Amino acid sequence: MNKKVLVLSASPRKGGNSDMLCDQFILGAKEAGNPTEKIFLRDKTINYCTGCGTCFNRGEGCSQKDDMAEVLEK
Repeated sequence: MNKKVLVLSASPRKGGNSDMLCDQFILGAKEAGNPTEKIFLRDKTINYCTGCGTCFNRGEGCSQKDDMAEVLEK
């Protein structure tokens, strides 16, 4: 059974050591027949949690309008 693989690269540099490790992981996942996607967190705007509780109390999701909703959806 194939699994969708999402790799989050938190490396500050594209092509750096951590990013190359992500690429090697992706190669292994693809060789096993799994579809893969890589997201560079450095390219996203993600704010810190403010602890407002909107996501828990109202069920509306996060009150901040950043790229985290897109990442969580994947």
